[in-house]
Amino acid sequence: TGSSGGFLLAFTACFDAGDSIAIASSGYPCYRNISGALGIHLVNIPISKEFKLTATELQKEIVRRKEEDLPPINGLILSSPSNPTGAMLTPKELKDLCKLCDEENIQFISDEIYHGIVYD
Repeated sequence: TGSSGGFLLAFTACFDAGDSIAIASSGYPCYRNISGALGIHLVNIPISKEFKLTATELQKEIVRRKEEDLPPINGLILSSPSNPTGAMLTPKELKDLCKLCDEENIQFISDEIYHGIVYD
């Protein structure tokens, strides 16, 4: 229901069984359910004390996987504002993640279902 159908379509269009997708360790449970059903492996990326997935932490995992001869990360999915934490990436943080994904040939899926819902 809701956005789940969109995620299913995006995952099947972008990834194959056996691929690896990075998500925030606090990520939306739907990502786990759909990826599991499609045989896609999830790579949990630690979040900052502000509950954000950062380019620095993603880069650490990319390097670790190369050093340990593990399969590469094929995708990144994240939401901002995040579900369930509510954390929001700054434009610079989002740009840094996009740049890293572009450099590493990582598909980036940005879940923006809650975009614009901000309480100051």
